Amino acid sequence: MKILRWVLPVALVYGAFAYGQKGPESFVGKTVPTFKSKTFDGKTVSNKTLKGKPYILDFWATWCGPCKAASPTMQAIHQKYASKGLVVIGADILEESGGLAIAKKYPKEHKYTYTFTTGNEPLGEKLGITGIPCIMFVDKNGKVKAVRTGFLKDSPADFDKLAQSLL
Repeated sequence: MKILRWVLPVALVYGAFAYGQKGPESFVGKTVPTFKSKTFDGKTVSNKTLKGKPYILDFWATWCGPCKAASPTMQAIHQKYASKGLVVIGADILEESGGLAIAKKYPKEHKYTYTFTTGNEPLGEKLGITGIPCIMFVDKNGKVKAVRTGFLKDSPADFDKLAQSLL
């Protein structure tokens, strides 16, 4: 009984806190918060540079197996839809110590040609990202059309369908 007196209040506080937290899914239908990131080759990517373009933000890290499993799908979407104006961005986030150096080698090692960025922590915090991969599908008006967290067997078909819907 003593345990219940302690556990119940803690569970209620935790539940209220978790319920009040806004995650990336809460941005569906809303504009992506203002952001600026640097590409791995030093250019700037921001809301301004992407204005009028549909894009996909793929939040990932080098230590994340499902993130790396999603990369070939992001590359395929880039190859299929870049000519139609869709921009695919691998937004490196939540790296462990030394991970950024490894992250910068990653696209070259795998011959990925879509854009990779760093400095995405402020945007990740604004969006409430706590799990990766987290993929945001953003329309040409800068509004989030869909969010997917994780990478499953049916994700490639789902991601392709969502990419098409942005065009």
